[in-house]
Amino acid sequence: MAEIKSTLDIVLEKTKHLVLTPQERQAMERKEHLDRVPGMVQRFVDGAWTLDQMLEAWKNIPEAYQEEARRSLLQKLLAFLSEKKSLDLLVPAFQALASTTDLPYLDRLTQLARQNKESDDSWEARQNRLLARLAAKGVRGDAVHVTPALDPQWNKSLDTMAHQIETVKIQWLAALAENVSFSPSEPIGARPVGSEGRKSTDE
Repeated sequence: MAEIKSTLDIVLEKTKHLVLTPQERQAMERKEHLDRVPGMVQRFVDGAWTLDQMLEAWKNIPEAYQEEARRSLLQKLLAFLSEKKSLDLLVPAFQALASTTDLPYLDRLTQLARQNKESDDSWEARQNRLLARLAAKGVRGDAVHVTPALDPQWNKSLDTMAHQIETVKIQWLAALAENVSFSPSEPIGARPVGSEGRKSTDE
């Protein structure tokens, strides 16, 4: 099987009559590796890759570009965080990629994921209570259904959850873009906890 050439190798071959400075070569190499990040995330989100496969692809990026690739992975993953159903898929990825400066945002999303699970359980209990009330009024039978879409109080709780997720998402993306640490004055509402089980890339 013929050796698969990288984009950098192909460019260098076509431009071998030109002289690239070390800085130009490094810039091309950096771009080549960072351009792989969106595809890595898309494969994971689509289910074509497991989390371990995505992490392995990230670890195969040269160390010089790993930190920037890590932040890019988090940014691309956060772009898919649009509803509470995505929490179960994305939170484990966030946990694997988070550095110490990411922990406040991760902790808040972890809390929301836990509330999401509790809300799913509470909906079943609420549904049973509503059916019991209807039955007490003589409304019963197989044709009687209570759905979340018809429950204003439930919908309000979902809207609140969505707003909280979007708030954390926006703040985390801003911090990643600026490469800044969490400020206690920001209204995240979550205090950093221990980093056991989480990857820290801080030197």
